[in-house]
Amino acid sequence: MKIAFVSYEYPPDTAIGGIATYVRQAAQMLAQRGHHVEVFAASPSRSGYETMPGLTIHRIQPRDRTSFAQEIAPIFAQRHQLVQFDLLEGPDCGADAAVIATQFPALPLVLKLHTPSYILQKVGHTPLDGAAKLRFILGALRRGQWPKLPPAQPIYDRQSDPEYHHALQAQTIAAPSTAIGQQVYVDWQLDRAIIDPVPYPYIPTPALLEIPLDTQTQRITFIGRLEIRKGILDLMRAIPLVLKQYPAAKFRFVGPAWPSPVKHLNMQEYICQKLHRHIHALEFIGAVPLDQVPRYLAQTDICVFPSIWESFGLVCLEAMAAGRGVVGSSAGGMVELLDGGQAGLLTPPQQPKLLAKLILQLLQDPDRRQQYGTIARARVLSHYSLEYIGQIQEASYRSTIDRQTIRTTIRL
Repeated sequence: MKIAFVSYEYPPDTAIGGIATYVRQAAQMLAQRGHHVEVFAASPSRSGYETMPGLTIHRIQPRDRTSFAQEIAPIFAQRHQLVQFDLLEGPDCGADAAVIATQFPALPLVLKLHTPSYILQKVGHTPLDGAAKLRFILGALRRGQWPKLPPAQPIYDRQSDPEYHHALQAQTIAAPSTAIGQQVYVDWQLDRAIIDPVPYPYIPTPALLEIPLDTQTQRITFIGRLEIRKGILDLMRAIPLVLKQYPAAKFRFVGPAWPSPVKHLNMQEYICQKLHRHIHALEFIGAVPLDQVPRYLAQTDICVFPSIWESFGLVCLEAMAAGRGVVGSSAGGMVELLDGGQAGLLTPPQQPKLLAKLILQLLQDPDRRQQYGTIARARVLSHYSLEYIGQIQEASYRSTIDRQTIRTTIRL
């Protein structure tokens, strides 16, 4: 097959998050399986293309994030005229392939779910606490206005959401987990028949697989953006509870600090302020290149990912490949990654007492932690390998082409 990926994110230029990692691994997987693959991506510093066996990467420097879909379309059109792609895939977030799909409606389209913007806004929303509500009310009264508090959750209208309308263009909605597939099925009221379960492929590096299982560092590590959506506030509240029973525990945060509930503080500053009595047990590394992640995983016993919502969780797969004891969120795709709790522990979000209890279980029982690590590493190699996921993704692509053929025949 001749396959085109359109994605603003692609390493190393725009290695922003999980979308970039997925597109790179999927493109390499399909190229290795003999397909012709081209990626159309963004860069802050260069334009042009680069080639490698079976894979070509085109980059543009868009004016901004929102203009990417429009500006990449002419580059794609030129290549499509020459190559005649069999299939186009793009992400939900940003609707990067929407303009191309409009210009080439006969080209089969796969919309890959990651986390749509409306879900990001929902889980990243911080409702006003009691003090903030009081300030809001008093401020309105001082201005001579009747106070009308904002809703506890943002009001979502799918009809005004360009990502929803882009989903209607697709013949296939590829869901990396059952959780995200079910969520958009309900919220976007899609045809369930076009939602295909297609997990992300994952290629663990030798550095991850060589990490010994029997480490004894007493360190708990969080890897990812320090933001509300990742459950960082729950971990912050759990830390004193852990240290009360296990004073030797150390907590490391690997990732950039995003905004906190206090406007003038980033999340690292906020955590340090709240946990000033426990600052000796905290370490903040900041953002690190992907190739340095194994080094930090080798220096930890337990990884904690208490996200409010996670559609998949590539960082969880990294920790599993490293054979770490994992405490993951039960809200979203980590339930499937951790095999319902067989390959690690699961906790509902926004329950810091339970999170602390599970962390303590793994700290106090190294044998159990290492058993989870053994199972987790084996699961990564068996359920997310290129061979296993490659067959699933190819089957989904063939179904996409068939659906478009049927749709075109009906129109004629």
